[in-house]
Parts: sequence; structure tokens; C-alpha cells
Amino acid sequence: MTFGTKIRSEAATSGPDTVLRFPDVDVQVALTQAAPVADALGTVLRGWVPDQVAAIDPDMRQTSVIGTKGLYAARSSYLGETIEGLGVAGAACAVIADLAEDYFSTRPGCLALHCAAFRFNDRLIAMTGPSRAGKSTLAARVTLENDMMLFCDDVLPLLPTGDAVGLGIAPRLRLPLPVACTDAFRRHVASHKGPSDARYAYLCAPKVAPHGTSAPLSVLLILDRRDDTSARLHHVAEDEALHFLLSQNMADLQTADAAFHRLSALLSGITCLRLVYADLEEALALIRHAFGGSEAVNPDVAIGPVLPKVLTTPLPLSDMSPDLIWSRQPDVTMQTKGDAAFLWQPGIQMIWHMNQLELAIWTLLEIPGSAHDIAEVLADHFPDQDKAGLIADVNALLQALARDGLIVAED
Repeated sequence: MTFGTKIRSEAATSGPDTVLRFPDVDVQVALTQAAPVADALGTVLRGWVPDQVAAIDPDMRQTSVIGTKGLYAARSSYLGETIEGLGVAGAACAVIADLAEDYFSTRPGCLALHCAAFRFNDRLIAMTGPSRAGKSTLAARVTLENDMMLFCDDVLPLLPTGDAVGLGIAPRLRLPLPVACTDAFRRHVASHKGPSDARYAYLCAPKVAPHGTSAPLSVLLILDRRDDTSARLHHVAEDEALHFLLSQNMADLQTADAAFHRLSALLSGITCLRLVYADLEEALALIRHAFGGSEAVNPDVAIGPVLPKVLTTPLPLSDMSPDLIWSRQPDVTMQTKGDAAFLWQPGIQMIWHMNQLELAIWTLLEIPGSAHDIAEVLADHFPDQDKAGLIADVNALLQALARDGLIVAED
């Protein structure tokens, strides 16, 4: 969402010009002096077909857009304050964000996977990864292909039945396009450019699945964009794949236990690989080759070994004494995946993903001990490690575990 110059909103006393109610959501959209925003919504949304009603229903959630002097103010039932100074694209984006928010809030148990997804060769392929991995650009590039259908560029609903659903929202591209984009892709963007501002543009191409289109998820690609490398696929460690699904799910699954088991079950039924690439066209060509046949992955596609994890989260530094004695909280649940593990507590949604070394430290805490004690044991297995550094690293991990309530200092 783009913010412009703040203006004072002057609400019309006669009420909105237009009230729209969209299928599958319980929010109504009230537009006042905002006909260009209504036009933008008609361009960006596919298959929603809203009803225009005569008046606001006071019992329904409401998103309102009010135009003043060529700019717009948007107020949402999901936000506590009015966003002012929006252009047409920004106002449309605010409405679309509310439609998506309401879609999930009215569907308990529906996952919201932060990813791009498209259907190709009768299989649904989702692409996720860290920020700036290129999923939005790849999603937009997919709309140039006649035999591919884009489901989303940002969030994919996954129903309890196992089916994924396209929300029918055109992809939103960050501007300017990457320098390496081909002339054909640039012409495609120029031909189908919808509502836009200085930073973003909606790509209103025909190969966007209409709202409600469904398909089972078949493939999850973890994007790993690098400089000067050929496109290639690699296996993904089971714990890393689960870590991505847990961290990229934006819906509320009520409990950590439910999230872990739901997403573990999802992973067991799909193909999960890492896509390393630098060039957009090479990446798309590899996807075509790998998933264009009858096999889960084309047998002549080489799949490399597991690589170091894409995401690393540095532990906070700690100035607490490494001689404090720590013990585990007795209600912590642990599930292992390969050499790693996931920890959580009943009633708390936070899930810890532990690598092999962190799991070893957790295992040593079966008997209460200090960072000093644990580092002494680990030093025998890591003789090349600086002793002081090892103590500091263990102490930092223990402080982080304590902060999240998984261990407690003994009196």
C-alpha cells in the first residue's frame, strides 16, 4: 500500500454513492465520490461479481472510501484509523486487502500461505521464500504463458479439504521492473498495466484464475535468488520445509499443535524443492521442464543435495550470567524432523525450530544445567571452537528459550 500527502477527508452528508457487497465475504464497501476506485476494482478483481445495494447494512463490517480533491481516504473495520492521501491504486489496494482479510477471518481452519501460486500441467505449484526472492515477479511472468494460470502472487487460501483457492486478484508488481527482464515481458506489462502509482502496478492480464477457482496443492518451491548462477533444483530438508510453511502461514490455527500437524500433513502429500536461480527466464524454463511431464518431477532433471538454509535468525546477545542453572518447562512438546526439532507449549501459538546443535543443547537440559556446564560438554565435540565463544552462544540460546517460556531459571 502506498501513502501519499495527507489531506482532510470531507465525508459527504448524504451517504455513499455506491455500496458493494462481494460474494464469499461479510464486508460491504461504501464508495463516496470514488467512481475511479470502483472502476479500478472492476479491473483488478476477477470473478467476484459484487451486488450493488441501496444502503449500508449497519450489522455488517464496512470498508469506506471517500474522494476529496483527487485523492482518497480509506477506513476499514480491520484498522483503527483512516488512511488518507491515497491515489486510485492505493485506495483499491486498501479495499482488496480488506476483502482478503475478511475471506480468512470468516473461514476458521483455512490456511493463508504467503506465496505465489499457479496451475501448470494440471498441478498447482506454489512459490515461497524470504523477502526479495522474486516471487511477485515470477508470478507476473507466469501470466505471459498461455498454458499457465495464476492463482495468486501474495496469499493462497488452503481449505481444510486440502484444496487451494484462487482469490481472483491481479498480481501487483513492484516498479521499476528488474533490468534483466526481457522485452517481451516488458511489452506484456505495458499492455496489461492496470491501476498503478510510482512504486506498484497491478498487472491485469487474462491468465489470472477467477475468484473461487480451486485445485489441490502439488508442488512447493522455496525460491533462492542469487547473482550469476544457473537455475537448478535442490532437495529441501524436511525441517526446513516445515519451517517455511509455519513461518509463511498468516492464518490463525488456534494452537501450535494444530499448526504443526496440519502443515506436516500438507508436506507429506506434495513435492517440495528449492529453486536456485538468477535469471527469470531460466527459472521458468526449468519449471516447465521439471513439472511438464507425467512424473512428479521429470526424471532427467538433476536435483542437487540439500543446501544451507535460506533463513537464519541470529540469537540475541545476552549479558546474564552463564552460571545460572536452567531447567525445561515440563509441558513443552517436542516433535523431531530429521536432525532438527520443533518445540511448543500447550495454549501458546509460538513454535521453536531447533537445528541439530540447538537440539543437542535442549537434550542436555534433560538434567538442569548452566551455559557453562553445557559448553563444557559441547567443547569435547567441537575442539576447534573458542571456549568463550561457545559459552556465549549457549548462553544466548538459553536466554532466548527463557524469554519464550520454554525453560526457567532455578532458585
